[in-house]
Amino acid sequence: MKAFKQILLREFKRFFKSKDLILICIIAPFIYSFGITYIYHKQNPRDIKIAIVNQDKSSVSRVYGRMIDSTPELNIVDYFPSTYAAYNAIFTNKIDLFYFIPNNFSTNLKRAKSTFAFIGANASNFMVSSSAIKTIVMTSQFLSSQVLTKFLIKNGISKNSALQMIQPIKGNFKWMFNPTKTYANFFVPFVLLAIFQQILIVAVCHTMSLETQEKTWKDLYKITNNKILPILFGKAVPYLLAALFMTLLFIFLVFPFNSIFQTSKLNLLFLSTIYSFVIVFFAMTISHLFKSPVVSLCALTFYSMPVLLISGFAWPIYMLPAYLKFAAYIFPSTYFINIFRFYSLNTIWLGYATYCVLNLTIFFTICLLANVIIFKIKINKNKSR
Repeated sequence: MKAFKQILLREFKRFFKSKDLILICIIAPFIYSFGITYIYHKQNPRDIKIAIVNQDKSSVSRVYGRMIDSTPELNIVDYFPSTYAAYNAIFTNKIDLFYFIPNNFSTNLKRAKSTFAFIGANASNFMVSSSAIKTIVMTSQFLSSQVLTKFLIKNGISKNSALQMIQPIKGNFKWMFNPTKTYANFFVPFVLLAIFQQILIVAVCHTMSLETQEKTWKDLYKITNNKILPILFGKAVPYLLAALFMTLLFIFLVFPFNSIFQTSKLNLLFLSTIYSFVIVFFAMTISHLFKSPVVSLCALTFYSMPVLLISGFAWPIYMLPAYLKFAAYIFPSTYFINIFRFYSLNTIWLGYATYCVLNLTIFFTICLLANVIIFKIKINKNKSR
């Protein structure tokens, strides 16, 4: 216990004397988390720039245009005489999409005939284009049902019968965890997890490789009388506390700031703490690959994004090529990312995280054993010298 305290105090001194570690573990979480979440504070795209090409010029088409413009997602910024002019507006970034209303648009609607409509959209930004198209489609369906209902009533059909004819199948959808299908709810937890993981891994690898560069491992062996666990846990505790600080920051400040937090704070704190242990000891394991903090920083600069992308964030793991499936399961984020997102967005029974916790516990045990074995090899080499 005495050796553990010595290592712990030594690591705390190293932490608070290092400008790099303070920048990485304390200042960076504030800058990144609030900076990124502020971008998505509106949740979904609003006032998307749209133009109308109206060749029908009827009262119905004008009403349709006003219905589109009244939605919070869309803002009609111009009317063009032709699709050619509308395409040019997209190419010059003046609009994001246009809606083409053809001749006989209102006549066909009133006669219950199908009518042609055309949407031209810049899909290079899928978040904007998909949100805009979804809104247009919903508005079109609403207008069509109104016009068709009036047509059927004029032809002697009761209102209830007309409504049943228009919508013979009524759907009842259950959207779990993200019922409003808000992009921020989908994306922000992932970004925060990427920040959280990257900071911890870089910080731990930095301090571990610094010991290698300064050749101070011998001092630690002497303090602990060649005992490995006091070294590992003594060096880990400051970064576990840094992880706790980041978790509390995200849960109590960042998530409420972005209005996406819908879950039990204790559940998410519990799961994030377990993940912190795994990440810290995983970082210790891979830190043995680096001989200096500079090398570790360069090697880990682009770690989190590709690793999290293959961990099931946006693309199911079962759809990945075989070599990427194998790669996905050697990183701890694979066992945590979906549970993290679920518990960020909803209050669900903690028992649903049992499988995740079991996997993380196994992963932690493997990392701990790997560190013990590596340190024993280093101690034996040190003795032989």
